[in-house]
Amino acid sequence: MKLAETASLLPGWTVTLRRGDGTQLPAGSLFAFPAKGSGIRRNNVRAPGYVLLEYVGPGYQYRFELRGSLQWQGRSGALHECDISMLPAQIGAAIRNNGGGHPHGLPIVMLECKDKIARGTLDETRETLARLFDLALVTRPPTGTPCRIYETCSATSLHYGRRSSTYVSFFSKGTFGIARATGFQAGTATLSRHYHIGRFNDIYHPTASIANMQISFENTLRNAGSY
Repeated sequence: MKLAETASLLPGWTVTLRRGDGTQLPAGSLFAFPAKGSGIRRNNVRAPGYVLLEYVGPGYQYRFELRGSLQWQGRSGALHECDISMLPAQIGAAIRNNGGGHPHGLPIVMLECKDKIARGTLDETRETLARLFDLALVTRPPTGTPCRIYETCSATSLHYGRRSSTYVSFFSKGTFGIARATGFQAGTATLSRHYHIGRFNDIYHPTASIANMQISFENTLRNAGSY
């Protein structure tokens, strides 16, 4: 919701809460957060909701879904739950309107949320990086179209974005990171910086890391056309 608020303050962006069938959440209604990780459910008003981000400008229109606990399918076929992730709305709608399923590829935004007392370890950062490696389409996907994200639920198999030939260039285009209730061990910084994985510590307190996360997200939205 902090990211949704951040987008709502940017010129040209409209932010609305949506129900599981894509309709706008009526005023005063409860927003359905996902109880556990899953793919995008088929069209159902009781399915978990999401935040719709829309931009209309001179010659440009962008629509994204910001979702919680969404499972993405990697190149290996494994499913990876992303605590917070963002995908193109046309991909989400295609999956929702065709029985439900999982998006494939590298999210535009992916944040791992760690509500833990212990400080983040290097192994925790490695786990996040391994998830990103399996999701990044550095090779041509089975659909044959080089892209960043695609779906296989509709007959047309919609795709989105550009493929990067290296992992580092892929990870530099978007917002990726680990948000923690506490901090990180010193050994995590080198790996995180190299692969553009943000370290957002003490997230419950008014620290600079929250502002850094918002700045990264703002930059991702401002550069939406380059992904």
